[in-house]
Parts: sequence; structure tokens; C-alpha cells
Amino acid sequence: MGRIGEWLKKAENLARGHSKQADQLLDKAEQLAKERTGHKYDEQIEKGADAVQHRYGGGAGEQQGPSGEQRPEQGQERQQGQQGQQERRPPQG
Repeated sequence: MGRIGEWLKKAENLARGHSKQADQLLDKAEQLAKERTGHKYDEQIEKGADAVQHRYGGGAGEQQGPSGEQRPEQGQERQQGQQGQQERRPPQG
């Protein structure tokens, strides 16, 4: 394993041991990335953050939003939004 691989493994082990702090750091990084890109790539940034959290076992249950409120996980949020869209559609026929 190369030097970068060793660093990544150490970072992953550290995040697993301190998942709450890693989640907070990742949330801040996610918000910064979204702001820096003008919210143009929000969906891709969220997918990347979710992948990182799943890699070290973080992000279980609900996550905190930038203002401190609880927000549902990404998949739950999308399901709720899709259900709302289906209810608003006019009847066909």
C-alpha cells in the first residue's frame, strides 16, 4: 500500500473512532463546497458526502442542518418530496 493509501486508512480509522466529530466536519465541508460552487452542484456534493459518511459508518439517523435543526437523511428527504409531487398532480383521464 502506498503512502497515500496509508494516510487514507488512518483517516478512515480516526473517523470511525470519532464519528460525531467527523460528521460535524463533513457537514461544514459540504456547506462550504455548496457555497463555493454557487449551489450549482449541490446534488453531487450531497452524494459525495453521503458516500464518505457510509465509508466510516457516520451519518446514522438524522443529520443536523447548517442552522442546527435536525434534517432527515438524504433518501428520506427525496422520498417525501416525491410523495408530495405525486399528490399535487391533477387527475388524469
